[in-house]
Amino acid sequence: MNSVESIALTHQVNSQKHIWETLMNRIKRSAILCFVAVLSLILLPMPALAHSVQTDYRMVSDALEIQSTFSTGEALEGAPVTIYAPNDPTRPWLQGTTDPQGTFSFQPDPKLVGEWSVKIGSETDDHGDILTVPVSNRGVELDAISQNPYDAPHKLARQVFVGGAVLGSMGAVSWFRWRRRAT
Repeated sequence: MNSVESIALTHQVNSQKHIWETLMNRIKRSAILCFVAVLSLILLPMPALAHSVQTDYRMVSDALEIQSTFSTGEALEGAPVTIYAPNDPTRPWLQGTTDPQGTFSFQPDPKLVGEWSVKIGSETDDHGDILTVPVSNRGVELDAISQNPYDAPHKLARQVFVGGAVLGSMGAVSWFRWRRRAT
């Protein structure tokens, strides 16, 4: 091996070593960024997760009384309540708001037999509940009331989606930059 070949081989080894070190540094930076992003996604939504809504119900005379509270026990005060009768499930039969204790009462029309829908919370709010209230000829069937999942998207789902999009974009940009410099 002559000196020119030796210098060329040394240059090639040093070049490959530099590429390898650069790649490892980028991987370390990416790993740290990923760790920080995942950690923020885990820690930031905690207050939102602590505010799920619990709705209890009971009969008071002929009226159905509902009481909605956050999982912390705090009343869902001033929440909009919309009630849909079985004969027209698209048009509100009754609308109102919960009182300071998170309570709202209504008496379904006994002539309108079927499943009534009670929506607590607004379209723009992340907190609420939906009840399906069966009414028969005998009145409200308390034991058959069911709770349905609330339709509003939760902040956690949005944060996970945004975080995934950001991490995916960062990974794609890093990969394309590495490929461009390696060639």
